[in-house]
Amino acid sequence: MSVTDERSREGTRGGSRGSAVAEAAGVGVVGFVVGLVLAELVAAPLAPGTAAYASARLVAQYAGALAVVAFCLAEFDWSLSRLRLRTPTTRDLLLVGGGLLVLFGALEATSSVLELAGLSLGEHSILRRAKDNPAILLPLIPLSILVTGPAEELLYRGVVHTRLAAAFDTAPTVLIASVVFAAVHLPAYYLGAGGSVAASIAVVFVLGAVLGVLYEYSGNLVVPAVAHGVYNAVTFAVSYLEVTGGL
Repeated sequence: MSVTDERSREGTRGGSRGSAVAEAAGVGVVGFVVGLVLAELVAAPLAPGTAAYASARLVAQYAGALAVVAFCLAEFDWSLSRLRLRTPTTRDLLLVGGGLLVLFGALEATSSVLELAGLSLGEHSILRRAKDNPAILLPLIPLSILVTGPAEELLYRGVVHTRLAAAFDTAPTVLIASVVFAAVHLPAYYLGAGGSVAASIAVVFVLGAVLGVLYEYSGNLVVPAVAHGVYNAVTFAVSYLEVTGGL
C-alpha cells in the first residue's frame, strides 16, 4: 500500500478533529504510563540511585513506549513508511546538525525570556538524583542516542504527530503534538527540585515544536530522532561535568 493510499484511509478513518486530538493525546499518555509501569517492574530488584537502576528504568520505559507504537501501527493499519521512516540522506544529516543548533538556541532563548519574566527552570528528577551519584549520568549519554531519541520520536512525532496530521494542517499539528509531548514530561519536573514547573514545561514545549518542524521539513523521522537523542546526550554530558566539577 502506498503512503498516499494510507493517508487516504487514515483521513477516512480519522473522523472529527476532536477525535484526532483525543486519540493522539491518549496515545501519548498511554505510551508514557505503560513505559512508567514497565520501568518500575524492571528496576524494582535494583538498588535505587545506581547507574544500573537508572539505565534499566530508561530502557524499560522506552520499551513500553515502543510496544504502544507497535500496537498503534497495527490498530491504525499503518506501515513504518506512514511514519516517514527511511534511510537518511546527506541532506538529512545536515538537517540534524542544523536542528541541534536550533534546539540549543531555542533552549537559550526560551530560558532567557523566562528568566526576564522572573521564572527559573525546574530541575529534572534525573539530574536531582545525579547530585548524589553523578555516575548514573554516564550510561544515559549513549542510551539517549540509542534509545530515548528513537523511541520518543517514534511515539510523539511518528504516531501522535501523524495521527493529528490526518485532521489538521501542519502548524496546528506541530503545536498540539508539542502540547502532548510537554504534558507527559510534567511528572519528571514535579519530582525535581526548585524552579518553576511551568517554565520547564514551556521549554519542553518549545523543544518539541522544533522537533516537529524538523520532522515536517525533512520528511524523515530519523532526523528528529537523532537530533533529540544527541541533544539529550549533550545535556547529560554537560550536567555530569558540572556536577563533578569538570566545568
